[in-house]
Amino acid sequence: MSAIAVIGMSCRVPGAAGPAEFLRNLVAGRSSVTEVPEGRWQGRQGFGGFVDGLDAFDSGFFGMSRREATWTDPQQRLLLELAWECVEDAAVSTADVKASRWGVFVGACADDFRQRYLASGALDRHGHMGTSRSMLANRVSYFFGLRGPSEVVDTGQSSSLVAVHRAVSAIRTGECDAAIAGGVNLNLLGEVTEQIELWGGLSPNGRCHTFDERANGYVRGEGGGLVVLKPLEAALRDGDAVHAVIRGSATAHDGGPDLLGTPSADAQQDLVEAAHKAAGVSPEDVAYVELHGTGTPAGDPVEAQALGAAIGRARRVKVGSVKTNVGHLESAAGVTGLLKACLMIRHAVLPPSLNFTRSSLPLDKLNLEVVAQPEDLALRPHEVIGVSSFGMGGTNAHVVVGPPPVVEQDAWSGNVVWCLSARSPHALGELARRLIDHDPGDHTPADVAWTLLHRTRWEHRAVVVGSTWDELRQGLASVLAGNSFAVPRGWAADAGVLRAAGEHLATGDPAAVLGLLGAARKVPSLPTHPFDRTEFPVLPDLPVASTPEPDAEPAFADEWRNAPDRSWRVRSLVERELGDLLGEPLPRGTSGVAFRDLGVDSQAQMELVDRINTSTGLALADTDIFDCPTIDDLTTHVNTMMEASCA
Repeated sequence: MSAIAVIGMSCRVPGAAGPAEFLRNLVAGRSSVTEVPEGRWQGRQGFGGFVDGLDAFDSGFFGMSRREATWTDPQQRLLLELAWECVEDAAVSTADVKASRWGVFVGACADDFRQRYLASGALDRHGHMGTSRSMLANRVSYFFGLRGPSEVVDTGQSSSLVAVHRAVSAIRTGECDAAIAGGVNLNLLGEVTEQIELWGGLSPNGRCHTFDERANGYVRGEGGGLVVLKPLEAALRDGDAVHAVIRGSATAHDGGPDLLGTPSADAQQDLVEAAHKAAGVSPEDVAYVELHGTGTPAGDPVEAQALGAAIGRARRVKVGSVKTNVGHLESAAGVTGLLKACLMIRHAVLPPSLNFTRSSLPLDKLNLEVVAQPEDLALRPHEVIGVSSFGMGGTNAHVVVGPPPVVEQDAWSGNVVWCLSARSPHALGELARRLIDHDPGDHTPADVAWTLLHRTRWEHRAVVVGSTWDELRQGLASVLAGNSFAVPRGWAADAGVLRAAGEHLATGDPAAVLGLLGAARKVPSLPTHPFDRTEFPVLPDLPVASTPEPDAEPAFADEWRNAPDRSWRVRSLVERELGDLLGEPLPRGTSGVAFRDLGVDSQAQMELVDRINTSTGLALADTDIFDCPTIDDLTTHVNTMMEASCA
């Protein structure tokens, strides 16, 4: 199958406002997990990976009134910004994609803003589209005027990587010519975290200890990330900067293991092997795997076993998990791992996986090695990186990513014209400041000129002329001071350069400047257009209302003591709590039926234990439910504990 190039990237993850900052944090081994910041989760305590600035948005940039933006889910607002940054990183003009067959594929599963919006009672006509999940993709397609598929994917925590797979498949089958793909997840309601804690997945100490003997759950994270995807052949033809190449991908379901939510090693192995087949690679080609790696006692052993069987039998493979840095971004977790993989490939580095000291898993036997210190990454042309993401309902994804082909380019020397443009004078100056601070790497001034010319052209413009980085930075400083035309001191006027610069200032037409450059290449990770943000609510306010105190129920222990048939009283409690948990009355003849056959999964069984403990004051252990798998068994056990407790 044809390879797909990643030609643009953007992200907002805990501790990082973009890919460059994200990479610095990864290489430095920096954890961005913190205590809950002030103003979040309604004062609840805990840990998480949080993104700053969710209350800031440039509504005018995206053609939205303040009222409309107020009633728009911050996830939609964030995705609009990420989509713009991603397209600009790819050096693509909005004029060039309008009415094109570009697709948008967004993974998302959180509806925190919508839940609070509906509960607030303060409904607004903008609220329906502003809070509908379908608009996460559709608003991006609408803003750019795209006519390809526009889809929101919800497969739980694997949503964003499944969205990437869906985009890759759509490009390969001709549904679209290119695509914006990724995911978003914002943790706005503290109640949702409480629900997940009841489900049993969270680490009590707020750390993700992937593959470590201390693995005790994950910590929630938030943010978003997007990539621009395009056939590799077309990307090379158009002079795009290729961050990495997606060689193949696959999705699959766990296939019904013992309990819903229980991962399957066989299914994960099959998934990885299917992705390898789609990519045309063998296990010997896999140098590193970015794990799903939640750090849960149930998930880590299964993932390790699957990778050992799929890859470790052929070679020793290095592994790690970005969740140890930023937390589990849930529906945006997969694309976060993909962005890490692309950055690793582009910058030839293996960042460390944090919170790892010693494993209780047989990693040596499985031929797996956790990257605990920063290392150089020297991928050979045929070697690849795997990225995994698994959903709690069993839908999993694996993407195989490799290095781009080496493109030879002639060296450039001579004067170039940097054409800057922005929506406002303030944004123009801020863009100049960001370019002054930007590290160009191995790119030439002509590459930067070429990249700027392929972006969207705005009404506020400036030009900088020079032949060296020092000259161009001096010119940028002049723009920052308010000038629209900057040339080096003592510069001998070049008629061609002056004419080209003047035409761009007057009309924004890049043709004359492009004619000066000859062969050049687009620069990845060049600073994008600055947004002029203002503040908006992150969550609607709830109405203030007084509620009467509920009547106190009689203590169960007293009822039990006075009951003529104590066992019957316990059975009534168990059946009541179980029926309430299931949301419907229990059918007759179920006392000897296994809870699993009644539709009670492992997490619901643990909740049943919590309910009984709350009602009785007992301290049943979670494992008691597995030793008492029916109503009859649990009734006998609870009654025995009551006799011992109330003797």
